[in-house]
Amino acid sequence: MKSVKDFLIKNKEYSVFVIRIGLALVLLWFGTHQLINPESFLGYMPQWLYSHEPQMMHEHSMQLMHNIPKPSVHFILMFNGIFEVVIGSLLLIGIYTRIIASIVALHLISIAFSLGYNDIAIRDLGLTMMAVSLIFSGAGILSLDNKLVYK
Repeated sequence: MKSVKDFLIKNKEYSVFVIRIGLALVLLWFGTHQLINPESFLGYMPQWLYSHEPQMMHEHSMQLMHNIPKPSVHFILMFNGIFEVVIGSLLLIGIYTRIIASIVALHLISIAFSLGYNDIAIRDLGLTMMAVSLIFSGAGILSLDNKLVYK
């Protein structure tokens, strides 16, 4: 048991690497799947993004959202997929990690709030906390940030 503890203490600086890579892989997975099969993500889009027939309009607190011009849902999914692939790739190589982690945290918290209270939103809150930890810690030793700053 002591050898396991010594190993963990000796290698604790790699924990940031594990968090960064884990978050990057999640973003890359969801981003590529949105680009490959956007139809499977239609259920996660907020209802106010869909156009409604005039006879389907009804009064509610978000009524203004129906009246704003909006791009197609397909365009939004494609843009989000490209966005997640790019920020996931930047996290993977560990460049501008604190800035990218800030963007990721804002992105994920906005998704979590738009989904309401469900299992996907709770997952995104956990991923948001991973991104926040990267804001505080930076990229870690196995990153391009580390190579550019310290060498």
